[in-house]
Amino acid sequence: MGGNKRKAGKGQDGNGKKAKVDVHKVGKYLPGGFPIDPKMKGVMITCARGKETQAGKEACDLLAEYASKLYGSNFDENGASGDEDESIEDAIAREVAQAKKTKGGKKFLPLLTGTDCVVFIRAMDIQPSSLCHYLLNDLQKLGSKRTRYCQRFIPVEETGYANMDDIKVMAERVFKPYFHAENQEPKTFKVIPKIRHNDKVDREILLKTLATTAGVGQNHKVNLNDPEYVILAEVIKSICFMSVVKDYESLKKYNIQSIFEACQRTTDGSKEEGETSEQKEDVKEPESSSTATA
Repeated sequence: MGGNKRKAGKGQDGNGKKAKVDVHKVGKYLPGGFPIDPKMKGVMITCARGKETQAGKEACDLLAEYASKLYGSNFDENGASGDEDESIEDAIAREVAQAKKTKGGKKFLPLLTGTDCVVFIRAMDIQPSSLCHYLLNDLQKLGSKRTRYCQRFIPVEETGYANMDDIKVMAERVFKPYFHAENQEPKTFKVIPKIRHNDKVDREILLKTLATTAGVGQNHKVNLNDPEYVILAEVIKSICFMSVVKDYESLKKYNIQSIFEACQRTTDGSKEEGETSEQKEDVKEPESSSTATA
């Protein structure tokens, strides 16, 4: 009797059902590698554990909508989105098939980072910091959430290898329009580094290197309470994600849930009290070291 049992097909378990894919093993279109390369730009999305795939799809839809508003109708996404419940393998196959149909692929492509609660949305033809600021500022004005799975929208202006030599060179490029432009006026800033799954990059050295690079040859000053710009450096495995953002505190650390809750409290006329969403999120997101500021 046992000899007549059907063999499980590719992507199926012994019961003929679609096998679950370990998100920590999903790489660049095939299981195995880390899907993020240097010189990428996009948006890092945080979400609840186990909802990375749904958050990636949701973020792509919302980013595409606001990119069309910001950059015009010629930016519209091409191709249909997949189902929320589709497997990781099917989602990757769909994205690859879509990328082959259009020159340059899709405008927004979700890539799993192998890290719980974090998805990277690779973006094309946008300025990530401008788009995220525009999106979050609009949602704040409307008092609208618009997301079910996504929490923070962290712009990534460039990615690079997570070693101090490459990080410093990347920082010089990323910082130029904010701190080293022609006829540059003095600015205030602070640095927020976060490190996950990497024991080679020292947090204090990273913080000091970025602060020094931003202020070199200028009269910029560190301001921990109300800076004009916040430098975000997120290290995940072998890649550093970097950006410079404004209105970081007023936009609730770029957290959609926190923005919505603050709008609700304002509408209800109640005072802000209790644990913030950022604090709750920090509990959900595992990391190898805590956030620091310059």
